Amino acid sequence: MKLPIGVSSFIKLVKTKTQSTGEGYLFVDKTLFIKEILDDLTEVIVINRPRRFGKSINLSMLHCFLAPEVNGQSTVGLFDQLEIAKHKDYMQYQGKHPVIFFDFKNTKAETFESSINKIYEQIRLLYEQHRYVIDGNSLSLEEKEAFTSILKKTSNIDELSFALFNLSYYIHKTLGQKVYILLDEYDTPILSSYINGYYEQFIAFIRGLLGSALKGNDNLRQAILTGILRVSKESLFSDLNNVEIYSVLNKKYSNHFGFTENEVNNLLNKAKLPTKTKQTKEWYNGYNFAGTIIYNPLSIVKFIKEEGRLKAYWVNTSGNDLIKQLIINSGSEIKDQITTLINGKSITEIIDEHVVFGDLDTNPSALWNLFLMSGYLKAISVNTDEDNEDSEEYELSIPNKEIDSLYRKIIREWLSGTRGFKWYKVFLNDLVTGKVNAFEEKLQTFIYETLSCHDVTEKTQEAFYHGLMLAFVAGLKETHEIKSNKESGIGFYDVAIIPKNRGALGVVMEFKAIEDERNLEAEANKGLSQINNSNYIAELKQRDINKICKMGIAFSRRTVKIVHEVI
Repeated sequence: MKLPIGVSSFIKLVKTKTQSTGEGYLFVDKTLFIKEILDDLTEVIVINRPRRFGKSINLSMLHCFLAPEVNGQSTVGLFDQLEIAKHKDYMQYQGKHPVIFFDFKNTKAETFESSINKIYEQIRLLYEQHRYVIDGNSLSLEEKEAFTSILKKTSNIDELSFALFNLSYYIHKTLGQKVYILLDEYDTPILSSYINGYYEQFIAFIRGLLGSALKGNDNLRQAILTGILRVSKESLFSDLNNVEIYSVLNKKYSNHFGFTENEVNNLLNKAKLPTKTKQTKEWYNGYNFAGTIIYNPLSIVKFIKEEGRLKAYWVNTSGNDLIKQLIINSGSEIKDQITTLINGKSITEIIDEHVVFGDLDTNPSALWNLFLMSGYLKAISVNTDEDNEDSEEYELSIPNKEIDSLYRKIIREWLSGTRGFKWYKVFLNDLVTGKVNAFEEKLQTFIYETLSCHDVTEKTQEAFYHGLMLAFVAGLKETHEIKSNKESGIGFYDVAIIPKNRGALGVVMEFKAIEDERNLEAEANKGLSQINNSNYIAELKQRDINKICKMGIAFSRRTVKIVHEVI
């Protein structure tokens, strides 16, 4: 079975055959996306989806449908056996339109100058594809010279910022047809500029390049842009009157990116893996695009290629560096919410779709928006703010086991720091085997070496340490059930660690936080007494957990004391 891993060319997807059997790629037919685009009268369409969710292949497919040839290859007959061919009224448009296709994928760079050079080279190649416009007499001598200056790379940066607009004008003037402009991964260089520190300089350039091509361009028939993040607040599209932006929160186009449940079931049956349907759903399902349930397409394809081996495929195709950086550098409130998510619960947050990358370090809404749009969270439900249609409150959760594994890995790396994963495993083992003194010693070392006094204030330190301990014990999720602030006995314990093996040790924790560290042991004893007096171990007893460690844990800024009993 030939699987199209890493294939972003629609011609290659459809035409490639093996020499031995003549077998082509196994792929999901998404050609009705073309029909929906052609039905959309919006002049500029922006579609945002997570990486590797089919944006590039869909845009390549649209390119092949509209243009008579792509990269020197005819597009005649490409769609004859596909779903769109059943709609004859739409097939009359196949191969009848000039197209400008620009892919920003390879334009990210560590410096502004390098990024501009990469964009310039891509534009030069684009002009090469449309060199025919200077062969006839449609363009003036000055226009031909301007075209040639791009080919020779003698234009300055101001002239370069009009390159897409000018090309659309040259094509329109030569062929007498308005142009489709397809821009793939338009936000890739913007994100790169933010990570590498030249964001303000780059955004001014890209605003000019895209703005000139998309705003008030009489040579434009329609533009379709794809990317991960909606960045309209960057003023890329602010002056456009006829633009629609479709994110994972919009119903339109929701079934064309990623695989639907039926599509996945058909693929699994063809691969003779139907018995894996439930596990596949747990690992790769969970994305909710405005009510349409979607599977991660890359993970499904790799899962089939690996003959049903369940593992994290999508998260390992990228360094996830920005996500990791934002989590590790976040404050205690964000880390507490991440821990809540890892423990299988949801959080409720305001999502403002107008992302400003500069807000990521200071605005939690921008951070949660990034996580949601990038595929690291899913939206379960929405509570609309009637006063602000662009800022709505969403219930958010981790979509599936694959993404959950990434969060736990990031938290584990943060907690283990320079000490390494082995230290973290021993730390958890000390806890669940009742080696309390060793556990306390490692916890104290971590707090002293890792945390700052600014992390824990008098008002927030109990909540902070509660969140920290939940983050620590999240690493036990495979072998234990982690519960927090649940009713048991005659009150609510802080944390219970309930082993899935009833013969193993269960743990109940009660936290206290004080200013004066001289009273730490007394305060820890109060926590232990509270566990006993309120019978917090009742839930564990009801589950036939008979070996239980009760811990009163007191914190004072960067100092900790644990008092415990084992029954």
